[in-house]
Amino acid sequence: MAQRLVLVMATWLMATAALGAEPVLQLATFRADVTPPIGDGPCVGFMPKVDSVEHPLEVRGIVLRANGQTFVIAAIDYQGLCNSSDDEFRKRMADAAETTPDRVALQSLHQHSAPVLDADAMRILHGDDSEPVRRHIAFTNQMADRVATAIRETLPSLRPVVRISGSRAKAERLASNRRVPQPDGSLLVRGSATRDPQLQEAPEGLIDPWLRTVTFFDAERPIAQLHYYATHPMSFYGDARISWDVPGLARQRLEQETGVFQIYFTGCGGNIGMGKYNDATHAAREQLTDRMFDAMRRSARIATGDESNETAKLDTTVEVQSLKPAEIAWDQAELQFTVREDGHFAAAALRDQLQAGRPLSDRLKAAMFSAWSNRLNTGHRVIVSRMKLGSLQLVHLPGEPFVEFQLFAQQAASDSFVCVAGYGECGVWYFGPDSIFRDQGGYEQTWSFTGPCQSSVESVLNQLVSPKKMQ
Repeated sequence: MAQRLVLVMATWLMATAALGAEPVLQLATFRADVTPPIGDGPCVGFMPKVDSVEHPLEVRGIVLRANGQTFVIAAIDYQGLCNSSDDEFRKRMADAAETTPDRVALQSLHQHSAPVLDADAMRILHGDDSEPVRRHIAFTNQMADRVATAIRETLPSLRPVVRISGSRAKAERLASNRRVPQPDGSLLVRGSATRDPQLQEAPEGLIDPWLRTVTFFDAERPIAQLHYYATHPMSFYGDARISWDVPGLARQRLEQETGVFQIYFTGCGGNIGMGKYNDATHAAREQLTDRMFDAMRRSARIATGDESNETAKLDTTVEVQSLKPAEIAWDQAELQFTVREDGHFAAAALRDQLQAGRPLSDRLKAAMFSAWSNRLNTGHRVIVSRMKLGSLQLVHLPGEPFVEFQLFAQQAASDSFVCVAGYGECGVWYFGPDSIFRDQGGYEQTWSFTGPCQSSVESVLNQLVSPKKMQ
């Protein structure tokens, strides 16, 4: 079979070369080290000190070229990139790939043992010409340049993609909903880790149990695999230790086992965590890593024909050579968020929270919200992008979307294989169904920097992924 594929590939390449045409789809992989230095952290405030590096942080991505256009899809081991900090990364990445920033999707994994970059909030906290702001911007530029360099260096290695598969495997005892309903209609908060027996014993709640994998093949073997799963990706944190945590550990283990370039994306994990199964111990992290690795491995193996079982499915295979130009497309739409003005988001309350004598947590939240609201008030619109590859769709959302939006996108395009990555531009942080603003209890709405937006999000997802759009 491998010899036949090589022959088909060689014939195709000779034919396209004779016609002077590019292959239908080309791909190159890249990675860059973006680990912060030991000492004063570059983070906007959640991790002000770095005292050790358990795992080096990375940006991992692919460059795709089709129809004379170039696209970049990448994941970064950061808690988040906000506002102009996100702009700076994507601009430099686009320049390196010889494309435009709107064709770059850069998604954070959202590990809490990693930095948040938000130069605009830093300016509000410390002043435009302050030393913390200068260091923050210098670090941002340095890391963005590293990623840009990696992209430039990989462009000569673009190679044809022969086929693409979409597969999935159930992740067992991993994710659980963080909003736990009570008999009186109120909600308890089940964080990313808990030792509370009531929260541990409560049902998983609404989740997406499937880990999805997109595998790109050349003539002989996989050249890159992209994995998508919806959960907050952290075990224990808050100790000034840099780590890529559970998804990075699972990703690295699978890459070492298979020799295939692996990328992991956090899906719509705004209201999803691992708290039901995580008591914040090292032993729990090992168990969670084993479970995520097992799901990634089963999904990856069924894509390559090495495994078949009831907990993994090969949903679709795309023969790239048979695709029409319109079947490989990058589409985007503007997502309309609104500025909150209620409660502690009101102007007077924000001024009070920003006072020098207030706790850093209050000042930090007020600064980050102010930076985001200033951005929206100057006309900024958030872009949601979708990469279509035949019957596969890769959706890139900002902030911390609730899992309801991931499930909505999959239902809206039930005839195609839909993977959703959250944590793009993170300035908005959480956003979920409109009902969260009426809930009794719950945490996420207190860090949602937008008002009700459900209809806007669902409209954009329908516009991008619906079967009518696919025609």
